[in-house]
Amino acid sequence: MRFRRPRVEDLYVAPELAILAVLEASVDVALVALVAAHPDDHELEDDPPAPEKLAARALVAAIRDVADAVNRYRLATSRGRDRDNLMPF
Repeated sequence: MRFRRPRVEDLYVAPELAILAVLEASVDVALVALVAAHPDDHELEDDPPAPEKLAARALVAAIRDVADAVNRYRLATSRGRDRDNLMPF
């Protein structure tokens, strides 16, 4: 994932991008923490995985979904903007 801080021009058009940037940074930290807590998760297992490992995998999938949704929203708000008329000053 890649955190991108919104510019003033972005917030003028879509102020909700501010909190979405905070959300994106938070889920990025959560993903790093989960990978650090489960560094061997990529290895094949013969036994069924522990409930904690299954929950971590579900969280990683949800984090990726959130990041994708934020990126789609950012793209949707950036389309059709007239960059010359964004700011009133």
